[in-house]
Amino acid sequence: MTSTALFMFAARFMEFALAVTFLSGVVRFRRLPPELRYLAVFMGLDVLTEISSDWLHRHHQPNLFLFPIFAAMEVWFLALVYDRALQWPAFSRWRPGLAGAFVAYCVLDGWLFPEVARFKPALQIVESVLVLSLVGLYFRKLLRELRVTRLDQEPMFWVSTGIVVNSLGSIQIFLFSNYLLTHYSNQLSTAAWAVHTLLNVVLYACYCTALWIRPRK
Repeated sequence: MTSTALFMFAARFMEFALAVTFLSGVVRFRRLPPELRYLAVFMGLDVLTEISSDWLHRHHQPNLFLFPIFAAMEVWFLALVYDRALQWPAFSRWRPGLAGAFVAYCVLDGWLFPEVARFKPALQIVESVLVLSLVGLYFRKLLRELRVTRLDQEPMFWVSTGIVVNSLGSIQIFLFSNYLLTHYSNQLSTAAWAVHTLLNVVLYACYCTALWIRPRK
């Protein structure tokens, strides 16, 4: 299988995983706790972004400008998700400012550096570090309180696990993406992005699991 064929297979698999996760959120929405409702809404925005990206690609139009828009939405909604999960007044006070600062960074990045044909790894790395920080706060809460007896029945554990796997793997690809494209073959770069797409599949699988688990009281 060529790297291009692998990427196309991974992309279709990711779209299927995203659709299943979104539909799971729709079906379960009324029974979800507030933090997972935010996640379900974000999945809807993710679907819209994917549809827009695919439409632009099919019409041979640049779609990389969607990256900062999606990154801003992801950080904003995940901050809401973890705000409800953590229930820390200090974080609730700081959340709007921190998430808003990243949104402003995304806007400025698109305004000051409006190249639509070049991938910008710095923004994606900053986003990954921010969401990993949210996960770190959640794991710290778990370790301090020690109230969860079965992690496999804890929805936010699945959300956090998916983010850790996806973000740590994606950071490596973001760091070397432009280098691979410049100094090595397009096939190797395409294979790296196929791996990134499969990491998104893992993320959606964890999200879907979280949306179907009944939260423990």
